[in-house]
Amino acid sequence: MINDTEHPYQEGFLLTLLLLAIVGMGWLFAPFLPGLFLAALLASSTYPLYLRVQTRLPNESVRPALIMTVLMFFLVVSPILYLLVATTIKAGTLAREIQAWFAGFATPDALMVELRLILSALPIPETLQEALIDWVGENHAQVGQSVGMGLLFIFKGITNNGVAFVTSLLLVVFALFFFYRDGPVLARHVKILSPLNNHYDDILFGRFAALATVLTISTLGVALLQGLSFSLVTAFMGLPWFYLGVAIAAASFIPVVGGLVVWGPTAYVLYWHGHHGQALFLALWGALVTGFLIDNVTRPLLMRWLASQHAQDGVGELKVLNYTLFTVLSTFGGLIQFGILGLFFGPIIAAMAISVFEVYELIFGEVLDRS
Repeated sequence: MINDTEHPYQEGFLLTLLLLAIVGMGWLFAPFLPGLFLAALLASSTYPLYLRVQTRLPNESVRPALIMTVLMFFLVVSPILYLLVATTIKAGTLAREIQAWFAGFATPDALMVELRLILSALPIPETLQEALIDWVGENHAQVGQSVGMGLLFIFKGITNNGVAFVTSLLLVVFALFFFYRDGPVLARHVKILSPLNNHYDDILFGRFAALATVLTISTLGVALLQGLSFSLVTAFMGLPWFYLGVAIAAASFIPVVGGLVVWGPTAYVLYWHGHHGQALFLALWGALVTGFLIDNVTRPLLMRWLASQHAQDGVGELKVLNYTLFTVLSTFGGLIQFGILGLFFGPIIAAMAISVFEVYELIFGEVLDRS
């Protein structure tokens, strides 16, 4: 055995190497961290279901992990892929139609007449309408060229971002399999390497699993309810119900406005084409059922019920869910930092930070000044 007194700098050097290893791994895997984090959230929130599947296939870990991965692909990933592909196709079609619409006017006067009809149906003051019509008339050629270039830029942006997002989703599916299969082994290695007592490691792991379950299941559950309810209404109206249902389910992830970005324009298009009764009904359904009943009533009830279930399991009260301002700020902060995936990441990161503070208080509670 090597005597540590003969190597006085061994501990400091090892800590430096450990720090460099962590920084190096973080730098190397930085492009994949959002996808890996999302895979960890999905795996943690659905791991009890994986254990149930595994009980039906004893002494196996590959097939249950594969079944759960395929299930998550069809429930979570495939609807998003469909929405991206359909939106890209529709965006390209819309760009071509608008360019053809501009090119179809033989004279600027014909364009002015059509533009006047369109603006008259919009809630825009008449003075502003006249100013806009005069400006378009003076810059007819430039407007057509600018619109074409702008549409091309938007279409490329949607395509490029869609490809990057699809790649991230495929990474999530790939990582999910290994998180299901090797999750307990990874957790055990982290507990061994952690300098904390295993009891405190269990608190942090339990809190992460509880938060992942509450936020993931409540968010996906609300998205599913909104998508189903809107699909039924739009199918009854003869609209493209599947696309609109998937779109409003995806829009439910957006804080504050949510499904308004889908049912609002849809209702306006119906009104524009003379279907005033359908437009009013769809707007009322979107505001009252999709927005108020499902988003503002059902979501808090579902989150409170899920939190109570984990509190009964001994994880403790999920206090962060009761801090409205803290939750809203962490959600918007995650959205700014990580994009749409930040709607999950922000609250989880903030809540885990509070959990670390709680563990610190548990360990050093006796020496803290509570006067």
